[in-house]
Amino acid sequence: RQRKTTKMEAKGIMLLVGVLCVLIPNVDGHGALSFPRPRNAIDGHLSPWSNWQYPCDSSHQGTNCSITFCEDGKNCQGSCSISAHSGIPNELNASNGQACYWFSNGCTVGCDECDGTNNHWGHGFQRFLYDGMSSIELLKKNITITDPWNPKPGLMLLDKSTAKGLNITPNCNNPNPDIKPTICDPKLRTMNTQVECGSPEDFYYYSPWRAPGAAPVIDACGSAGGRHPGQGIGGAGAQFENSSVAKMGDKGSNLPPLPTETVWKAGSAAEVGWTVTAHHGGGYAYRLAPAEEPLTEETFRKMPLDFVGPSWLRWDGDKSTQVTFDPVEKGWQTNVGTVPKGSTWRKMPIPTILWEREGPSFEPVCEESEECRAAATRGYGKAGVCRCSGHSNGGPLLPNVEMVDNVQIPSNLAPGKYVLQFRWDCEETDQIWASCADVTITN
Repeated sequence: RQRKTTKMEAKGIMLLVGVLCVLIPNVDGHGALSFPRPRNAIDGHLSPWSNWQYPCDSSHQGTNCSITFCEDGKNCQGSCSISAHSGIPNELNASNGQACYWFSNGCTVGCDECDGTNNHWGHGFQRFLYDGMSSIELLKKNITITDPWNPKPGLMLLDKSTAKGLNITPNCNNPNPDIKPTICDPKLRTMNTQVECGSPEDFYYYSPWRAPGAAPVIDACGSAGGRHPGQGIGGAGAQFENSSVAKMGDKGSNLPPLPTETVWKAGSAAEVGWTVTAHHGGGYAYRLAPAEEPLTEETFRKMPLDFVGPSWLRWDGDKSTQVTFDPVEKGWQTNVGTVPKGSTWRKMPIPTILWEREGPSFEPVCEESEECRAAATRGYGKAGVCRCSGHSNGGPLLPNVEMVDNVQIPSNLAPGKYVLQFRWDCEETDQIWASCADVTITN
């Protein structure tokens, strides 16, 4: 089904098409733990992050209130903005610093290490058409897609002329034949969801989310800028603004502990949350490690945390705004084919709007407006027109929404200091985001 847009809507969006065509290939996924506050937010108290606030006001202008995409390691203050939890709708601050720039780049299923560079190995330039039309052609005909996230099968298809360069393989010379993708169920997939699993058009087949927890990382708590030490700034999000407390290529596992007021009781269910700016689908998990042990993947794999109950999307830190949904009922939770074996992972619940590159995704858990549907048809819209779909840096979603879960703290856990790991395995890119936060466990 399609709806005709008004001439005024078309005129307004037409101004953005040229910009969109330039920006879409460079949008990169960034997300981070928002509570408990992660060590990766170490620079959040420093300028320019401490001087940033959204929306703009008399004291915050230009880059000090813009939700930007960090390039060349400069003007990164608005790139990882989060809800201010101030009681004021849509108010954001940069207290999380550059927490969303700690990740691992160039990581695929079956490889022993990440190369730090290639985030779209063997793909990235493919394009989809809706009913045979590009987004520009839809705009010219004043058409808005009724369901731009998960249209009827057969309507949103890969343009075969753009698929000639696809090379769907792991990003290494000698991939481990015993480590194979395990996520095939369309309900668990987040992008290009309607194509046959493992087919030549399944270009996300070796992305980290397709075997949750199996792909390698540069560092278990993320690497500043997603690169190996010495590689320097890279393209499409491999960025970091150096400061007095952290610099490009630093390992998150070496960050100092942050003072924390987070105290959890052994055997209890603890609330955790994260936020996304520009995203690439996939799914996530939480793990614990004793603070005195090396903060490696091997250590965190010893203590994966189970999810308890439903999930929530929560706006502005206000529970009265939240939308509740059941990942188990939706088929968005799995413990099959995960690493460590039997660990539980949940699918990221916010669908993409970049269908022209990423194909069909899935229905949002909240009711989106007609203005959001128009933005999703074109792949672009002003900040805030979408509530629970799309991306933030240059997109229609504000990062005032958090993805909230309860995790079960083991009842036999000894009291003491621990580190919580948040790991997000992407699907659309060969990237893994990580945050690590200090918590205290009591009995």
